[in-house]
Amino acid sequence: MLRPANSLLSPAQSLQLDWFLVQTGLGCNPSVGRPAREAEFARLSALPDGALRSMGLSRHGLAAHVYRDLFPKGVQ
Repeated sequence: MLRPANSLLSPAQSLQLDWFLVQTGLGCNPSVGRPAREAEFARLSALPDGALRSMGLSRHGLAAHVYRDLFPKGVQ
């Protein structure tokens, strides 16, 4: 897996986003806008679980949340 040196994500977080995209079954990797999505994923990942819950989010669903405009139903 290759990721930019200036990525805000850890290798594990980057892998989580990549696996979400693979699991959509579309065989695509929408690289346009990836830096902004990574920044949002990193910001949300830094929040405590209670803050995520109050937003209606879970750690497991963060990738689906940052890609919700492209994949509104998440992973089936």
